[in-house]
Amino acid sequence: MCTASRNVHKLFGKTSQRSPFIRTFGHCSSQSTLYGTRPDSEVPVEVFSEDQNVISWTSKISSLVRRDEADEAIGLFKTMLESGHRPNYVTILSIIRAAGALGSGSMIKAIHGLLLKMGFESETSLGTALLGVYSVWDVETAWKLFHQIPNRDMVLWSAMLSFCSKSGRYIKALKIFGEMQSNGAELNHVIVVSVLPVCAALGIISLGREVHGFSMRRTCYSLTNVQNSLVDMYSKCGYPETSIRVFDRIEKKDLVSWKTIIHGCIKNGYLETAMEMFSKILSSCFRPDEVIVLDVTGASGESGFFAFVSVLTSLLQMYTKVGEIGSAEIIFDQIQKKDLVAWSVMISAYAKSGCPVNALDTFKKMQSKNYMPNEITFVSVLKACSSMGVQELGESIHAHVTKAGYLSNPFLVSALIDLYCKVGRIRLGKTLFDAVLVKDVVCWSSMINGYGINGYGNEALETFSKMLSSGIKPNEVVFISLLATCSHCGLENEGWNWFYAMEKTYGITPKLAHYACMVDLLSRQGHVEEAFEFVKSMPIEPDKRIWGALLAGFRTSCRSIEMVEFVVEQLIKLDPGNTRCYAVLSNLYAGQHRWEDMEKLQELVDKKGRGRKEIFFG
Repeated sequence: MCTASRNVHKLFGKTSQRSPFIRTFGHCSSQSTLYGTRPDSEVPVEVFSEDQNVISWTSKISSLVRRDEADEAIGLFKTMLESGHRPNYVTILSIIRAAGALGSGSMIKAIHGLLLKMGFESETSLGTALLGVYSVWDVETAWKLFHQIPNRDMVLWSAMLSFCSKSGRYIKALKIFGEMQSNGAELNHVIVVSVLPVCAALGIISLGREVHGFSMRRTCYSLTNVQNSLVDMYSKCGYPETSIRVFDRIEKKDLVSWKTIIHGCIKNGYLETAMEMFSKILSSCFRPDEVIVLDVTGASGESGFFAFVSVLTSLLQMYTKVGEIGSAEIIFDQIQKKDLVAWSVMISAYAKSGCPVNALDTFKKMQSKNYMPNEITFVSVLKACSSMGVQELGESIHAHVTKAGYLSNPFLVSALIDLYCKVGRIRLGKTLFDAVLVKDVVCWSSMINGYGINGYGNEALETFSKMLSSGIKPNEVVFISLLATCSHCGLENEGWNWFYAMEKTYGITPKLAHYACMVDLLSRQGHVEEAFEFVKSMPIEPDKRIWGALLAGFRTSCRSIEMVEFVVEQLIKLDPGNTRCYAVLSNLYAGQHRWEDMEKLQELVDKKGRGRKEIFFG
């Protein structure tokens, strides 16, 4: 304790003794539990009778802590002490939380010493806050502190029991639980969910049943986390059927509920039940996480449950549809007997998510297993070829699909047109397009887009007109191709005409992708101020793609640096990790010799810890 007191002077200096600390003890005793249990809540500093200056300091410090700005909170606290103001109870509570967030051992010891010096050691909530901080890195001190606090409330008991339970100190947890009962403390839901894992770990089913009976006589039994803990306890104690019964009675099941029961069934050898539960979760509103997937795939492989390969393939399809490639990869790797559907789904997922190398690698592995690709597989591989400009493989697939008679598939033909246009072979793309007798909207869209990316704006518009004449109604994708073509080829008037015709003539409400095309069109023409006003008037919230298109226009034409500052601010809100957008602003500052602003901007990037100095030069 003496060491802690000496550290105070090093970190905070001397605390002013000019104004005595006065507390309204009635308020403190009644509020301390609340403060201890709700660290994110607003702390009503007005319950204290200090002068308004101390209340103001405390309010600012508390606000910084709530915003996770621990460094700033500690700095402001030091300034408060240096200015001669004596902190109050709430100030110290906030600073303990700030020090805990920083994880600084010396800082925590210093605050502990300050707490002792100011006579706050008898405050239970302050002791609870300190105990929570010490328990992370200094278990012995936390344990001593717990026994030194004379008046232990439910929050303190719960905190210490929870700490022992989560850190695997089960015997100590039982000892604390016994002391609690000896002291007449009533159980609450926090204690229940802390003591049940102890029963599970030590296999004490008798105590677990007692806690179960207690919870049923209290309102806490209806809480999902309490029921989840009971499911886990019965499962780990070797009573899977009881565990299943408790699970079935959970009204508001969450992902933890499913995870617990599936894992429990597998560990107790109830594999068919585990697979049934897994099938049920697929039809629920929850998506299985990696833990559940690994449990199930491992169990199915080890126990010969290959009848469930179709279930895993369905799960694979579900993850690929929502773009969760990492989870899809885990499932794919765990399927021991992959069928053509599984291979095709994984290749398609890679192609659609911008991983063409992975798509082509998986395609080669599939071929090495002597699987014959189908039309769906070829479409995905051609998309990957287009993304990478791999013309040789694309031509090989072209020859194969021609020989196999697949050229009647409009999706395959569209993928081939897209490939050839992207590698600059527009005539070959046009030949394929002309050979299609019955063209669908995908085929028309591919040809329009192919003309656009190669700079043939008029040909793209002519193809679009032929599509309309043939009776094909344009969809959202066709309009994206058309508007992007108008932007890239400088067809401003045509672009605006078709943009307005989308909704007025064809009943298609413009989406963000369409608005991005129009912002790009204006920016490319040097009308950045008009583009800025267009974005501000949009009926839907702009995304980073639109702000990015606008910022790109500012690189070559901008008379208002305030506009750039506003756009950069919006981009950072949407993509905090991207500091490259500061480059445009920095170059504009440099062009106007605003060196001070440029320096401040560099400091901001450095502070974020994600920027690099070289982004400002190019």
